[in-house]
Amino acid sequence: MSDTVGHFVNSYLGLTETFIYQYLSHHDRYDPFVCGTRSENLDLFEFEPREIFMDLPRWSPRFWTYGILAKFGIRDLSDTYYPRVIERRNPDILHAHFGPNGVGLAPYRTPERKLVTSFYGYDASRLVKDNDQMRADYQDLFERGDLFLVEGAAMQEKLLELGCPESKTAIQRIAIDTSRITPAYPDTDSPPRVLMVGRFVEKKGLPDGIKAFATAFAGTDAELRIVGGEVEYSRERLESIVDAAGVRGQVTFTGYLDYDDYLAEIHDCSILLAPSKRASSGDSEGGAPTVLLEAQAAGKPVVATTHADIPYVVADDKTGLLARPGNVPELATALKTLASDPDRMTAFGQAGVKRIQTRHDINTLASELERNYDQIR
Repeated sequence: MSDTVGHFVNSYLGLTETFIYQYLSHHDRYDPFVCGTRSENLDLFEFEPREIFMDLPRWSPRFWTYGILAKFGIRDLSDTYYPRVIERRNPDILHAHFGPNGVGLAPYRTPERKLVTSFYGYDASRLVKDNDQMRADYQDLFERGDLFLVEGAAMQEKLLELGCPESKTAIQRIAIDTSRITPAYPDTDSPPRVLMVGRFVEKKGLPDGIKAFATAFAGTDAELRIVGGEVEYSRERLESIVDAAGVRGQVTFTGYLDYDDYLAEIHDCSILLAPSKRASSGDSEGGAPTVLLEAQAAGKPVVATTHADIPYVVADDKTGLLARPGNVPELATALKTLASDPDRMTAFGQAGVKRIQTRHDINTLASELERNYDQIR
């Protein structure tokens, strides 16, 4: 009988968390289930077994009891619903996705049931900035937990600064299914098509990207396409930046897209632009945006920044060009440099395909995750 692992998330599954689905759906030696409070996008991320609180029958006494306790701040669902799922399924591994879920699950770790927590970004940056209680909770988590996974060296350093023992940390790269992405190298005979992807949040640096695009290509046939939607600020705010930069006719906002349409945008672009930076709130990328992996797998050169673990994912001057975070002139120069050198764009694209297939394919990394589990069993 295989060992079992429960993957705990807040919602199964947000469009920006496809990397969790990749691991869930590619386990080999461990039997997985997923547990969370609510569900979304189930048509895109089909997976069983699921234990989702909001999917309980409305006539269930537990739905109303647990829900009322949570609504009035008496007991969190992690103190009511999660323990019942853990008791019934009795997993060998609890895998918490994001630090707060690790905190909630720490009391249910036992000598026979290990606790793994994956950190992704805000949970080790914005969430702990000036938050003494969360820092204290993390100290308890670091003491109780068995393994803490991060996307790269920069994120690992953040955990060490928070007090996590280095011996308990490991790098587990973000994984994608490269079999779903067919390389399509840039069409260097057509005007540049630049693509930005991200929620409208400060750390994504979208205003910097718009200004860099305008500096590089205003008044040309180049196009900028922006995939994503409103979170911290509105589309109107970005449109005002577009207007001020004088590139209204060159910029298209697509809104959020389903995965296939999103991949089509990557397939059709010339350059992927990812101007990530640290937000004023302290929020930062946990490692690197997943779009950087998918764009490189698709054979596209990348212009990005040296923020967080992006240099761990994008090889500077090999698969892309990196600028300092928030430095619009450097981003613009990188865009112009690539667009003016078709051979270099193609070479970067080819190197990117090889890099992602070697370092980030789910078929390799799923086995690596299970070996990490083995180390703490």
